[in-house]
Order: sequence, then C-alpha cells, then structure tokens
Amino acid sequence: MRLRRARRFHSCRLLTALVAALAAAPAFAATGVHTTWLWHMHQPIYWPTQSTWTPGRYETAYETITLGHSQNDEFTIFNSDDRVADYQWYPKDALQSVLDLPDAGAQVSFAGALIENIFSLGNAGWNGGRYAPNWYGPYRTAMGWTTSQALRRLDPVLAGFHHAINPLLDDNALRMELACAREIWNDAWGPGAISTGFFPAELCFSQRMIPALVDAGVTWTAVPDLHIARACANYPYQANLDNCDPPNRADQLNPAQSNWTSHTISRGVTLKVPYPYGFTPHRAQHVDPATGVVKSLVVVPAANAMSWEEGYSLFGTGGIDAIAPGNDPARPMLVLFAHDGDNAWSGGYSYYNENVTQFAHAAAAKGYRPTTVATYLAGHPVPAGDIVHVEDGGWVNADGDFGSPQFINWNWPLVDSAGAFDIPGGWAEDERNWAVLTAAQNRVETCAAIVGGVDPAKVVDPLAGANTAERAWHYLLAGYESGYMYYGASLDMEIKATLACNQALALADPVVAGGPDTVAPTVWLPQRLPWNPGGFGGGALWGWPSGAGAQMTADFHVWTFAHDVSGLVRVDLMVREDADGANDVATTANETYAGGAGVGAWTARPMTRRVMPAGEPWDMAGIDLTVLPVHIADQYWLKLTGYSDVLLDYYIEAEDAQGNVKRTPIQHVYVGTGGSSGGGDEGFVMDGMLDADVPVLATAGGATLWGTARDGWLYLATDAPTALPGRDVFLLLRNGAGTPLRTAPWAKAGQAARWWHFLARESGNGWTGWFDASESVVEGSPALVKGSGAVLEGAVDLRAFIPDEWPLLPTMEVALAAYATSDGGALQGQAPAGNGDGNLDPAEFVSVALYVADAPVPVREGPRLLAWPVPFNAQVRLALTGLPDGEAGVTIHDARGRTVRRLATHVAGARGELAWDGRDEAGRALPSGVYYARVAGDGGSAAAVAKLVLVK
Repeated sequence: MRLRRARRFHSCRLLTALVAALAAAPAFAATGVHTTWLWHMHQPIYWPTQSTWTPGRYETAYETITLGHSQNDEFTIFNSDDRVADYQWYPKDALQSVLDLPDAGAQVSFAGALIENIFSLGNAGWNGGRYAPNWYGPYRTAMGWTTSQALRRLDPVLAGFHHAINPLLDDNALRMELACAREIWNDAWGPGAISTGFFPAELCFSQRMIPALVDAGVTWTAVPDLHIARACANYPYQANLDNCDPPNRADQLNPAQSNWTSHTISRGVTLKVPYPYGFTPHRAQHVDPATGVVKSLVVVPAANAMSWEEGYSLFGTGGIDAIAPGNDPARPMLVLFAHDGDNAWSGGYSYYNENVTQFAHAAAAKGYRPTTVATYLAGHPVPAGDIVHVEDGGWVNADGDFGSPQFINWNWPLVDSAGAFDIPGGWAEDERNWAVLTAAQNRVETCAAIVGGVDPAKVVDPLAGANTAERAWHYLLAGYESGYMYYGASLDMEIKATLACNQALALADPVVAGGPDTVAPTVWLPQRLPWNPGGFGGGALWGWPSGAGAQMTADFHVWTFAHDVSGLVRVDLMVREDADGANDVATTANETYAGGAGVGAWTARPMTRRVMPAGEPWDMAGIDLTVLPVHIADQYWLKLTGYSDVLLDYYIEAEDAQGNVKRTPIQHVYVGTGGSSGGGDEGFVMDGMLDADVPVLATAGGATLWGTARDGWLYLATDAPTALPGRDVFLLLRNGAGTPLRTAPWAKAGQAARWWHFLARESGNGWTGWFDASESVVEGSPALVKGSGAVLEGAVDLRAFIPDEWPLLPTMEVALAAYATSDGGALQGQAPAGNGDGNLDPAEFVSVALYVADAPVPVREGPRLLAWPVPFNAQVRLALTGLPDGEAGVTIHDARGRTVRRLATHVAGARGELAWDGRDEAGRALPSGVYYARVAGDGGSAAAVAKLVLVK
C-alpha cells in the first residue's frame, strides 16, 4: 500500500482576467453545467489483530508504526508532507480560495479506519506532532461555510468504515459497515446532522446496496458514469478500448442514447458516456425479492474520465465545453470530479492550492456553476420517476480491472497451478479470503444471536463495555478491508483478513459452542464465469492486453462459498427462464422470488460441494501463509449447460441442519448463442487476431492484406492499424461491376472505384464499423462481423447478402486503403500497391477466389504461460508450454496495455523458460504495479497471459 508522493507544482498564473469575466457572467449561470468535487481519503488498519498496548481492540497506526508488526512502511505513508496536509488542512485551503463563488464547494470522504489512525497519531504527538490532536479543526471550519442554499460548502459524506468492496459484502456486513461509519462521524466532524451522501470504496456500486444505504439515512450516492452508460441499449463496446468484459444484455435496460463521448485517458482505457444522460443525476431502485418493496435513492454519476485527468494535472474546461451543447437548463448536467484526495498529484500542494481555484473560476467565467451535490439537488431535485439501471462495477482506475462488473481486482476467479481458470478445483488468494470471511461472519452472527444485540457504537469502541459479539464484530469488519486484496499476495496482505477473522473467532467460537443456532447460513454473493456466456469476453480475463477479447462458450459456472455452524444439508442453485428474453422495466416479476407473468417456475439444481483448501493447494512461489484460518467456508459450484438465447434469473438457496434457510439476491444473465462478436459455420473468429491458414493477398508500403473464402463466407484482415499508425483504415469489397470512380469513402481526398461494402477503422478512437454502397453504417447484422486488435478483420456471409449471385460469382475484388485521418485526408497507403495518383482505381484491387476447397483447420492446444514468484522484486521466472520447438517471444505490458519489454527464448521439448528483471527496453527500472506477460500462440491461435505484480 505504498502510495506515490504527490508532486508539487507552483503557478504564478493570475486570476485577474477570470475575476473580470465572472463579473460579466450571465445571471442564468445556474442553468449551465454544474461542477463539484469529491476527495476520497483512506488508510487501512495495517495490523487487524489484538493490540499489544490496549487488549480488546485492534492496532491503529501509532502502535503498528512503533512495534513494526506490518510489512507495509506506515511511517513513510503517514509522514508524507502532502498526506499530513491532506488529512488536516489542504481541502479547507482549497475551498477558502473559491468563497467568492456563491455555491462552490466539495465533498470529502474518510473511511472510519483512517479516522482512527489519525486520532492515534494526533493523540500520541507522533513524530514531533505531525498530526494535531484536533486534526479535524480546519475541516470543521470549512464545514461552517455555506452556499447560497445555506448548505455546507464542505460535506464529509459517509463511506464504509473499513473500505470494503461493498457489492461483494453480505447485506449484514454492509449494514454494520454503515452503522459504524455513522457512529464515528461525529467524532471527526462534530455535532450536527450526519451527511446524507455516500462514497462507495473504489466507486464500486451495485443496486443491491440500496436498501442498506437508505436505511442508513443515505439519500444520494456517487456511482461511476460508465456503469450507467454500459447499461444503455446501444452502448458502443469495443474490446481494445474498454479493456473489460462487455455489458451483459441482462443489464442493458436504459434507453438508447444519441450523443456519446469518446474520452481516452492515460490509464489505458477509453470511456464512452452518453450526454447529457450520463452526467445527470437520476434515481436507481431495488426491489426486495421477498416482499416486492421498492426502495430508491439518487445516483450521482462521477465523471470517470475527467476525474482521472483532473487528478493528475492542471485541468481546464475543455472536457465540459465538449458536452455543454447537450445541457438541459431545466436539469443541468453535474460534472462530479471524484478521486483520491491523498494520492498522486491530486494529493499535493499544486492540486489544492492552484488547480481547484483556477478551474473553479475558469468554469464560472464560462457560465458553469461550481457547487456541491446537496446544493445542486436542492435546486434541481430528481423526479421520482426518473429511474435508471446502474450496472455492477467500480471506476476504471484499478489495475487490470477497468470497471469490471465482477470487480476482478478484488475477485479474480479460481485458477489451476498454471493460471488457467478452474472453477471446480482451482484456487486464488482473494477467493480464499472471501471463503475465510464467509465462515467467520456466520459464526460471529450466531454469537450475536446468542448474546442478544449488537450496538455499533461498541463495535467501533469495544473498550466501552462491549459484549462478546460486539468485540467479535470489531475484528471481523476489519478483515473486509479492500486493500488487503488489491495487491494480491504482495507483502503480508494475504494473511491480514485471516488475522482479523481468527481474532473474531477466538471470541465467538466459545459462545457458539454452548448455544442454539437460529441463524441462517452465510452464503457469499454467487459468482459466474464467463460474464457473457454464449457472447463475448474482453479485458484481463480474456487475453488483455492484446485488447482483442474472445468468444465465450454458452456453458458457464456459478459458484459461491457457504458456511453454517450446524452444517449445511443442501445448497441449490435456483434457475428460471424469462419468457421473452428481456427484463421488462415496467414490471418486477424478474426481481422477486414469487415471480409472475413473463417468467417461468424455479428449477432447483443441487450444487457440488468442495472443501476449500485453507492453505496452498500446491507449491506457490510468492504465497507465504504464515497464519492459517481457524475456519474456512466450503465452495459450492455448478456448471450450467444447454441454454441459448435466453434470459435467466438465478439465486442460491442454502439450508442448515436446524432448518434455517438463506436465499441470496436474485441475479440475471442473458445467455447468447455462442458468440456475440461473430461466429457461424464459417469458422472465422472475430477476436482481432489473424485467423489461421489465411493467405496473403498483397503487401505494400509495410502493410499486409490477407483474405480467403470458406463455405460462402469471405474473410479479410490487415495489420494496417499498427503498420500504418495514425491513419483511417478501410477494407473495400467490389464485385467487378461499375467501373466509374466515385468520391472516396468518408469524404477523403481523391476518388475510389465503386464499392459494394467496406469495413473501416477510425484512428483517433479505434471505432470500427461496416458500411454499405451508400456509406450507411450497417449495425447488428449477423452476416457482417468484425474484430479489431492486432489486426482489423471482418467476414461477410455472401449467402445472406447475395444468395442468388454468390454461387455464380467466381471472385470478389478487395483492397486496403489507408488515409490521413483529417477530413479530406489523402491516400497514404494501399495494398495492392497503387500508381500514386491519389485515387483507388479498379485495377488496384486484388481478386479473392470464392471457391476454395474447405480444408480442416488444425486443432492446436494453445500455449500456456506460468509465472513465479508473484509478486516479485528482483526477478520473475516465466515458463512456456504448448508451443512448437523453436524461438518464442514474450511481451511485457503495463497496466495501460503499453508494451514495456520484449523477451525471447528457445522452446525445446515443448517447454521454454526465461526471466524478467522488472526493467524496460532501455534498462530502466519500472515502478511497482501490475504487469502482464503475453505469448502469442502458434499460427494465430489463442494467446496466453500471466499477471505479474512488481513490488519494491
């Protein structure tokens, strides 16, 4: 959890011109785009077991630093000049610089664990008094400043006490996190009304959280704009831009939108958000599956792309200017910059003392309105009927996660000893942690039922006369800290959840042993793999950083961890089919156990039990389980087969030996037909990788054109996007008819032979699409498929487009053209080679024979790549198998997908080994973080990827 120290910048820019412009700002500025900030602060409990100094509670920062229990460098973390200021006065200073703007303000979120840590340092006078006993004083001062609506200019919103990934928590654990957060709020922020806003850790949100949030007094929560966008019916997914799985069709319940951003950020991802829809607060709701009761709250989209950029450098109004034409004055957009306030540049002097004031005044000068969320909602309340669906997921900031709806950075699926997914028999350190936490929670809840009652105030402070259950909850909650899972097996992270659980169980187990069991089993939220069965997968799970993704089988696994002190007598996966394949937003039949019109009856499918290994299931370099759990939940899994083109509802029902029954939330999945990104009898795979056994048609100017035909399908591919970077690329088809030239595609310079269809890829944002003879986009046709990654590829079902002609048509003419990306851009590359006149003439096409004897495509076992140790410091070893003898190459990519190193080895006897020293091509040492090693398969077969963690 070592965090980079924020850089300092000093600017001498004057605000005179901005102040003058403000004076001339229109009176109706409140109808312009609104802006605000949310600065998130956090440090965890670094040693979540019993304190040596104050037995009965866990250690906080001062004790851990003094005794050196944790392998993290807490001294450096808390002694950072910027972090000392972040946690005490920087936010107040920032807001003081914008008090001339009537509503300018911000939100801040402190996890409860951080509040405890700072109190421990301040009360001890640590390190010469770096933190004051009343460290919160400047914050309270800023809270006293008000907007034009008499609301706080600084609003300390609620956050989960221990920074857990809330959507993965059992509901009872989430409610305890929130209750404890409310208990400590007044200690830091003083008497008065507790904020009704909420910031979910890592911006990870699910609509399952809504009842617990509402019951905790929350009226609005920040959510990632991306997960409102991905839930739109026409979300423009592209694997190499999104770097995570596509949204499942079960989640795409929001209406199609017309205007979309395409915002590529340095994190290595392109965010596509509809405006104004994706930047406007709405409501989201949850239907209680047992009762049908509906609860809702306001969801405020956090502008993920602009938040990232605003947190790393001086930020202007350009991003807002681009979407401002879509603003609705009656319900203006609210651009929420939400990011860490104590990390990287956004935790530094320049950010708080220069960026905040410069941006706020520049925005106001343009008629935009710096404000707070509460002030915005007071002036623009969200209509009760404005309901949106928010897909599960977090922000794109986490390494390799990029907003995955499965939260894979804290929830990587089970894998075998070589790193391949193995749900029935695999292991992963984060999954093991969830199994340990599941078992501990059931036993702590059973203890609480026997003891009778838990006061959250005593969970926060167990030294104030807490009972056994309250003391057990105190330790258990600390185990849910997301930071313990963020870096996998880095340092001693893999044992910290176990430390917390074991201490909780030392208290709970003696009580449980002598009392009745009235508590239902604890069942972790059911997981599934793949996310899109019968569809497409992308991101780190499926070959990223190549960006191409892969087609998914329609068969899929569902699994969970479950535990009960009395033992489990049955664990069933309950499944039902929807009648029309769509979750009708006008009804709640899909959301309740009772169901109704449009959904079928539940089918109970017994799940297979597996004893989850408490330790290493095989020798794992880099894993050092010096502490084993007292209890661990069993795994239960089931493979679902035989479904196609159907929407399924599912949940897990578990019963213990006492007859207590637990039902998990209802989840939904659309199962496709076997591949949403192409597929069919042709055997071509649209994954952005060149298919096997496709001949070269032409090579010119460094770019290659491939093509072939099989059984009525025509396949084309080119490497021009990488061979000729910065150019718009076109693959054009013509059937020989029509010799006159016409205007070049996309109004480029020169002319081109009349085409029948073409496939194009835009260089600026990677957008790819098929066009017909009139240059109209062809969307959704199963007869025109495409992929973009290492190559631009496409396939055409000639039988569907020209059923009467294709058997009589011996050839099709094709050409590659690459144009400058600007409007009217010149022809700068083509294959076959041209005559240099700037036109794409009929003679500059090449013929593809449409009658090629069908040849069986050889079946190859794909390559495998094993890395150890993970994490590593000086060197990581890589072993390759599944490749033919000869030279083999491995590329190392950073978390943004950039290639940082190329390595080579010799494969002999189907095995090769090599090592990486954590340096780039120039020999420079790379920073700590997540990296990926990738080896391409032989002859274009699937690639293998290994996740690496470099720790210094």
